[in-house]
Amino acid sequence: MNKRVLIVEDHMETADAIADFIRFAFDGWTVEHTMKGDDAVQRCVQNPPDVMVLDIALADEVNGLEVIKRLWHEGVHEKPRIVVNTALGNRAFRGPRVGRPWMEQLNEQEKTLVHSFFEKPYSWHAFLTAIAKAAGIEPPEKIQLIPKSE
Repeated sequence: MNKRVLIVEDHMETADAIADFIRFAFDGWTVEHTMKGDDAVQRCVQNPPDVMVLDIALADEVNGLEVIKRLWHEGVHEKPRIVVNTALGNRAFRGPRVGRPWMEQLNEQEKTLVHSFFEKPYSWHAFLTAIAKAAGIEPPEKIQLIPKSE
């Protein structure tokens, strides 16, 4: 079953690694990439992918949490299912709830778009398993080739 995934990540090395792992694990999936939150919102409003891998810190003024808020406001409620990842740790340093977990910056409706949250570095096995589940499929056998902890 072909799925589309949009990687929203401002570091090309990280985006390339995520794309490579997705292509390895999920045969036939279409992988797209953008570095900017505003572009991610526009793409999802026009044609939502099945899954979005979303970094919190991005290359423009629209951070990952703002992407989620804008998607909900634009009426994007069913998909994409979002896998959030960040190197900023689990505690927000800005927003209405500084010092609290990032996901607490979202309201309950917006949180329904988020499937999983990962802090970098993360286990590729767990990350790819979360992507599969976000896409509504069982993790492919290939994921078993990746160690569960790294």
